[in-house]
Amino acid sequence: MVVATREAVRELGLPAVTAREITGRASANLAAIPYYFGSKEALVSEALLAEARELLAPVWELLGAERSAIERASAAVSMLNHVFDEAREQVPVYLSALAAAPHLASVGAGLEDLWEELRGRLAADIADQLAMGQLPAWVEPSAMAALILAVVNGVVVASAADPSGPDHRAVAGQFLALLLSAAQTSSSGDSKRAATKAGE
Repeated sequence: MVVATREAVRELGLPAVTAREITGRASANLAAIPYYFGSKEALVSEALLAEARELLAPVWELLGAERSAIERASAAVSMLNHVFDEAREQVPVYLSALAAAPHLASVGAGLEDLWEELRGRLAADIADQLAMGQLPAWVEPSAMAALILAVVNGVVVASAADPSGPDHRAVAGQFLALLLSAAQTSSSGDSKRAATKAGE
């Protein structure tokens, strides 16, 4: 029934998803919802969170890879393009999860846990890159991680709210340019410091 709920939200929007709509799609009895999930709200929460986790799956893969800062930046842009090119149909369900978070405690708590874990792993990854000198010293891992996630969320929201705006690939390209600029600034600074030290 989780799959049926996700499909219903994707096609109809959250306000139109009724228990009867869900069970009809799942070829199940109405009593199955309270029996297996406790309530329709609990089922909807599980469905929305499952969609969010699946949509963000490429991020976990990216954070688990051994790559340089530049390679990670390029991979991050590829990940954004993947969301829109291959998982565009999941975006409405993800937006529904964001919209439901303030009203459904289980969705809010689930998203908070998901984003806290993601932000923590991303911040740890950024801290590692800082330690290796791949990023400039002004970068603060936790704040930068939050900024990156905010950019990703913003691009997702813009795809629905401003479909005639700049293409997502153009936005992703600008994001990559910023990340590469930060990495190159760090490398340039290291080179200059090394040259200065050698001349002393």
